[in-house]
Amino acid sequence: MAKVTLKLDTRKNRQKKDGTYPLTLELSHKSTPTRIGLKYSFTKEQWDDAEQTPIDIPNAKHIGAKIRSQLSKAELLLHSLKMELETMSVQELKARVKTEIFSKDSTSNKTKEIYVQRIINKESLTERAKAKIARMHEAKRFGNKSAVKTAYNALKGYFGFKPEDEHENILFVDVDYNTLENFCAYMYGKGCKPNTLRAYLAAIRALFNEAIKAKELDKDIYPFEAFKMPKKPRTKKRALRMGDINSIRDLELEHDSYLWKARNYFLFMFNNMGINFIDLVQLKKSQFSQTEYDKNGRLIAGRIKYAREKTDGEFSIKLTQESLEILNHYNIKSKKKNDFIFPYGYENTEEGRKRYEQHRKTVNGHLKQIAELAGIDENMTTYFARHTWATTAKRNHYPTTLIKDALGHADLKTTESYLASFDNDELDTANEAITQG
Repeated sequence: MAKVTLKLDTRKNRQKKDGTYPLTLELSHKSTPTRIGLKYSFTKEQWDDAEQTPIDIPNAKHIGAKIRSQLSKAELLLHSLKMELETMSVQELKARVKTEIFSKDSTSNKTKEIYVQRIINKESLTERAKAKIARMHEAKRFGNKSAVKTAYNALKGYFGFKPEDEHENILFVDVDYNTLENFCAYMYGKGCKPNTLRAYLAAIRALFNEAIKAKELDKDIYPFEAFKMPKKPRTKKRALRMGDINSIRDLELEHDSYLWKARNYFLFMFNNMGINFIDLVQLKKSQFSQTEYDKNGRLIAGRIKYAREKTDGEFSIKLTQESLEILNHYNIKSKKKNDFIFPYGYENTEEGRKRYEQHRKTVNGHLKQIAELAGIDENMTTYFARHTWATTAKRNHYPTTLIKDALGHADLKTTESYLASFDNDELDTANEAITQG
């Protein structure tokens, strides 16, 4: 049973220079004693232990009344917590008593609870975020590092820190349900798009989950149980029709020009089950197997093997005729084992990642020009190759489970978001067939 008493702390080395000793609330719970300083100090002669009051000092009655009021608050709290005490640690009980006796009468229970949680839960979201960023850097996962860093910097901004600030300390307990709601409003006010905000929140949520899994954080302060992530907006599908693909193929582009290279990248991605651009630029000759060449040294058969950058999923894909034709523009046979297939030269460093992102941006600019030349009214990017492959498979009635495996998705939900809705003409055809019996 928990008990609380007033005690003058006369232990060795506790005496102050003026000869007084600190007055404390001595709290005992589960046979473990702990003390809470009351910000008063008296000599042994100035404290009447039997009456629990100071004597022979100015304003003794007034000070005594305040002290006994704090003791009364602590006793009432222990009585009200009777049912919870069995599962409560000494540290938590101390935090609750401390909060109760030092709070104003007008302080809300919610404010008190926040203060208690700050005392109990000292785990730092800042430290975990910085450790994860460092870990991603060490593992050369610069895309993941950038995602965590950008999300954390957005949260820092909400708390009033600048990205260059190094001495902030945001605790996990600081990020409660209301914080998440207010953070969303703050980011929307800065023009943040829902999908970007979802990515930020997912990165923050991951930090919570990792801390809980490591048993460094209490599940009780996890704010994402009640919080609803921003709804995923219905984005415009990034898929072309096969007629568009053929129009791109038929364009007469100057050999070795930037547009010609961009088309090669796009068609190669489309031919290889929507391989991501980040995986395309890292392809090396060593990843080719079962290769066959004709007497002129042209590649006529083979497979490519690669592990997807984003998920580490492994793929082995038989090269299509169009893939072979594209590869033969890059002198495949003469390349060495560790040479990159396409003339880019990806470097897995932080600076290399930045150069890659700039290169992708440039290629996307060229693809927009290609779309315009082909009469395609779309803001075409490298990702259109992936979506187009998936949607074409759907239109040809291949099962979603097969498409999921081809794209390397962990679940069908992700795959379904890739698949474009059937066009109006297909729906019209279906409606006529159904209504005409």
